[in-house]
Amino acid sequence: MKQLIKALKAGHAVGLLPDQVPPAGQGVWAPFFGRDAYTMTLSARLAHTARTQVVLAWGERLPWGRGYLVHVRPLSQALGEALAPDPVRAAQQINQAMEQLVRECPRQYLWSYDRYKPPRVSPPTAPPA
Repeated sequence: MKQLIKALKAGHAVGLLPDQVPPAGQGVWAPFFGRDAYTMTLSARLAHTARTQVVLAWGERLPWGRGYLVHVRPLSQALGEALAPDPVRAAQQINQAMEQLVRECPRQYLWSYDRYKPPRVSPPTAPPA
């Protein structure tokens, strides 16, 4: 997390895959295509901490293996609240933005990924000997 914040504050871009199910405790349940999906809160925390703008970026596969077109679009509004990010609201915003992108070109989305699975729980760590 510290390296991500440092990179953002230095003006670098950081990429996250917002439709990947985070580990337990690192997300909230928010609607995605009408069903609750466990959604990361990291993007809102990073944007708030580093005071940076969130953009959506995705690659569009071209036919016949001719490569990709890379698209970048700013998120329509800041994630969560300005002073204290609301993780549920931010997750809803991210999921809505992802839904919009998928609806624009559904054949480009990786539908085989189980977006609705429960988060993985980290195994307990043994106390130091």
